[in-house]
Amino acid sequence: MKYLVLDDEIIAAEYLVALICEADEKAEVVTANNPVQSLELAKQQQFHVCFIDIQMPGLNGIEFANKLKKLYPKTNFIFVTGYSDHMGEAFRLDASDYIMKPANVEQIRHALENLRYSSQENPVGEEERRIQITCFGNFEICIDGKLVKFKFEKTKELLAYLVHRKGARCTSKEVIATLWEEDGHDSYYRMLKKDLQDVLNQLGCGKIIYSARGQIGLSNLECIQCDYFKWVENSVEGRKLYHGEYMAQYSWAEEVNAFIEREKYQK
Repeated sequence: MKYLVLDDEIIAAEYLVALICEADEKAEVVTANNPVQSLELAKQQQFHVCFIDIQMPGLNGIEFANKLKKLYPKTNFIFVTGYSDHMGEAFRLDASDYIMKPANVEQIRHALENLRYSSQENPVGEEERRIQITCFGNFEICIDGKLVKFKFEKTKELLAYLVHRKGARCTSKEVIATLWEEDGHDSYYRMLKKDLQDVLNQLGCGKIIYSARGQIGLSNLECIQCDYFKWVENSVEGRKLYHGEYMAQYSWAEEVNAFIEREKYQK
């Protein structure tokens, strides 16, 4: 795997590189001591895992990760720091781990064995599906590596529910009851459907939506790369992607999250 180690203290960065190479004999590690310059470096080459210090001049580690995530949404971030007060911010960025200095090789090895995103999901030079959907953590959709924005925030929730149903045909009544928990939102629902279809069509991905009178669903699932679908396949890789949250911003997803949580520890 390709690693970036970003720490403004050269000795700390070199120490971390040694630990990474001990945990992964095939590691390709690039070190950097300036976060602003590192962003330019990251634009030229993609890294599977970024080990990031937090307290740095110019741009702190959280700010750096925020900017990098906009370029590569499925980068694994592992924060290595002497401060615990940024832990909440780190995990809101879907960090794979948060390690307190001084790190040791067991912590590094554990973090690499439990990455949020599989190293097979974002390899440099390998073919990827254009549509990448993240369900573990907050729900997001990326097309060609860029986050997709809809006119209405609730359109994303509509898409999330269709992903949650894994291609099943859903009636309008079912969707409205789930998204609003009450009747009387037919007009708004039609606006969301149009917004969803318009945005995906503009991006050349409209074929993933099946829509007929009174029904809607996800279609052509083989065109979609999705962590939840991997988990459904029960692959080892799929289980590794789950870190305790499933579509965290939607209350209707809580039941499935609890199921996944139980299933993970029964394996």
